[in-house]
Amino acid sequence: MSLTLQGRGVSDGLCMAEVLLFSKEKLCAPDVPARPPEEELACFEAAAARTRDRLQRFYNEASEKLGGKEAEIFDAHLTMLQDEYSVAEPIRQAIREEGLSAAKAVERQFDTLAELFESLNDELMAARAADARDLKEQLLRAVLGVPEQDISRLDRNVILLAEELVPSDTVKMDTGHVVGLATHIGGITSHTAIIARTLGIPAVVGLSGWEGLEAGGKRAILDGTAGTLTLEPTAEEAAAFARKKKQTEQAERELAEYRRRPSATRDGVPVELCANIGTPEEAKTATSFGAEGVGLFRSEFLFMDRDTLPGEEEQFAAYRQALEAMAGKPVIVRTLDVGGDKKLPALDLPREDNPFLGYRAIRMTLKHPELFRTQLRALLRAAAYGDLRIMFPMISGARELRAAKTMLEQARAELTGRGVPAGRVRVGMMVEIPAAALMADQLAREADFFSIGTNDLIQYTLAVERGNENVAELYTPYHPAVLRLIAATARAAAEHHIPCGMCGEAAGDAKLAPALVGMGVRELSMSPRLIPRIRRLLSCLTLAECEGRARKLLEQPDEESVRRCVEGAQV
Repeated sequence: MSLTLQGRGVSDGLCMAEVLLFSKEKLCAPDVPARPPEEELACFEAAAARTRDRLQRFYNEASEKLGGKEAEIFDAHLTMLQDEYSVAEPIRQAIREEGLSAAKAVERQFDTLAELFESLNDELMAARAADARDLKEQLLRAVLGVPEQDISRLDRNVILLAEELVPSDTVKMDTGHVVGLATHIGGITSHTAIIARTLGIPAVVGLSGWEGLEAGGKRAILDGTAGTLTLEPTAEEAAAFARKKKQTEQAERELAEYRRRPSATRDGVPVELCANIGTPEEAKTATSFGAEGVGLFRSEFLFMDRDTLPGEEEQFAAYRQALEAMAGKPVIVRTLDVGGDKKLPALDLPREDNPFLGYRAIRMTLKHPELFRTQLRALLRAAAYGDLRIMFPMISGARELRAAKTMLEQARAELTGRGVPAGRVRVGMMVEIPAAALMADQLAREADFFSIGTNDLIQYTLAVERGNENVAELYTPYHPAVLRLIAATARAAAEHHIPCGMCGEAAGDAKLAPALVGMGVRELSMSPRLIPRIRRLLSCLTLAECEGRARKLLEQPDEESVRRCVEGAQV
């Protein structure tokens, strides 16, 4: 008899394979007397060296198998491991001065770091806490000489089932044979979800109830759309899977042709479908899925997990690389979006009780003019190599936008003074604060374009922290208040004859995309893999049909009514 377990789907798709239970022994430093300090120190240094070599190998493998963005995780791990102040020296000191064993010293220091990161209570720091726990496991294994389960070479297709998957787990796995991922711990932005979407395989998180079932070795069906894992499916369920799988594969083959088509409604109204990227290397993936541009290039990748700020030359090279990869298609670069909730080791930013409402994004960069102008100079120089557009994040009013534009002109003057060419660029802003949406008619006089950032717009409109699992059910793009702010922003843009795009997760929602176009959003930027699906969907609808869907949604009194409308809509 089959058993279906319910979780949360975070990467669409369907697969049937044997379950491989990935269980890692929870390592603890043994309660044994420490050896003389010099022996324990030598043990730690040797273990740290082996772990550094291992992380460098992981970095190289991740770059080859998964791309630059995933490889950055191991670069961050290397940076943490080599941090003398927070990691290496406290461990040495505990061995020398307190007589701890290498294992005990490693365990205590990384537990302290993880607890510190978790106490900061924000999404990015939670990821750093996971990094600390992952590194602790790796160092303890090296210190104690404990091997781990090998998933690098598999002889059959499997669904990997685990309590949690951390970066060092996924980079080792045999991506040719792991056809699905299922974990107990994780969310839509977890490492498991990101890896699965990168690889294009189904994934489910938040899955419980399997721990005592001896699921390993059993046949199972994983549905990444429905968020289910069915153990030991019946003949009827297996037959239904085969039919659905065949339909899915046929649909994927049909979608392939939409990678090459221009994006437009059935009656020929153009809608740009662009990609969200985080590194120049990801621009190549974007073009392979038919992106008509980059609607959001997150420039933070150059600044994170390093002790020094990137210089003008390093930034210029990265932006130029992305532009050249897009071969003349537009690339919208968001200026540095860090601050209270996203720490920069190279900047002494204050700790805040409510960082999402604090000193971040444009608020921070305007108060660090040299940091800001360095980035702006690099962007202006890179603009000579393609259609580069600059977008300022977290604008709440005209004063901030004017100040940012003034800083841009100062950067241009600095380049001119050096005799360096500065390209002409369009200057836009993200609409991600309700105040900006409500003042869109005024801001449209100052901006060349709008891009609606729904991730933060939802958070600020509904007072729901987007990384907080306790209120996750309240975080939805289907709330009428969010939809009305989107519609008002698009309407103001149209009245002032500037483009209005969207770069939040809602842009790739197939249920919502037609209504967004009907509201006046003419550029949707999303994960590259979603582009063919959204392109086909829009090609089946006229603009009038999209506008009809928009009107219907905007009339609804609550999110449940909106959800019923979008789920009941037929193409």
